[in-house]
Amino acid sequence: MFAGALAVAPALAGEVPQSYGEAMAWYSEAAAAGDPQAQFLLAWSLETGARGATDAEGARSWYAAAAAGGHPRAQLRLAIMLMEGKGGPPDVAAARRWLTPAAEAGERDAMSLLGLLLASEEPIDRDAARRWLSLAATGGDATAAANLAALDARMAADQQATAVPATEGE
Repeated sequence: MFAGALAVAPALAGEVPQSYGEAMAWYSEAAAAGDPQAQFLLAWSLETGARGATDAEGARSWYAAAAAGGHPRAQLRLAIMLMEGKGGPPDVAAARRWLTPAAEAGERDAMSLLGLLLASEEPIDRDAARRWLSLAATGGDATAAANLAALDARMAADQQATAVPATEGE
């Protein structure tokens, strides 16, 4: 873990942090300087309480900064916080917007969650939901595979329910 600190704190290259607190100080400095990886790590520590008490509001803010910097895992974590209303009001539409670039970057958990949202939250887009769930399932995500099977079953039932019955003689 500390090896990553050298990558985000180039001014300190060659030095090795002597404690977790010192490493987190390096991450804080790099995060404030705009490094998305450091912002993500700082947000994660605030969300999980690795630095002591949890700080959902601070975590959400740092995830947002890292997400804006193109960090796919931060985009996913921010989306989850937005969906759950952690660190601020819930916003499913914003969560969906952040999941899209994370899924496009290959973040399998984002693919799975985006597929689920597209299948269950307005506006529903079953074709896109199926595509994202399929990609996540193909990548080994068992939950996505189960959700894909449920979506397929529901689509079949919906299609059957809305089908126009054939008339005799056709």
